Amino acid sequence: MARSAFGSPFGFSRTVLLVGITLVLAACGSGESNQASDVERTESASADTIEVTMKDFAYQPSSITVPAGKEVTLQFTNTGSVEHYFVVGDTVASTTDGFEQNLFSGVSIEKNKQTEGHEEEEEEHEEEEGGHENVFELPPGGSGSMTFTLPPSKAGSYTIACFETTGNETHYDMGMKGTLAVTASEEN
Repeated sequence: MARSAFGSPFGFSRTVLLVGITLVLAACGSGESNQASDVERTESASADTIEVTMKDFAYQPSSITVPAGKEVTLQFTNTGSVEHYFVVGDTVASTTDGFEQNLFSGVSIEKNKQTEGHEEEEEEHEEEEGGHENVFELPPGGSGSMTFTLPPSKAGSYTIACFETTGNETHYDMGMKGTLAVTASEEN
């Protein structure tokens, strides 16, 4: 009987079998870590805090999606050189200084603001007071957050805008706009 280069007539088959088993075990182990990575990515992608940067003259990101029926926090930073605000509604009013219908009408919002030179945080709880419940305003260098839960009845697509003016032009007209989509709750 002829001997293989592996020392026995069956050496090659055993080596191939061992390499195959090793590859299968490595793949199984690798699959588990990929599954863990996928779970971590899913959790971070569905996080309830969304970072929003206000720039001169844009929002980053300009498109935001939030779930209805779930508490969400929008964390803002104004990196621009002028005051900006974040307002959400369905139809821009003919005067272009606001919306005909505010997304947050009838919704309780917790607002926390911190501005440069002020260590304390300003906390507000607003619910449809004077039409400004929908506005989150920050000076240059300011940061803060809005926390809210939108009811399923608010599902749909809305416009984000800054109607602050620089010169005689609104930031909205200068391109500071975006979209906010409210998705229907999976539990309904």
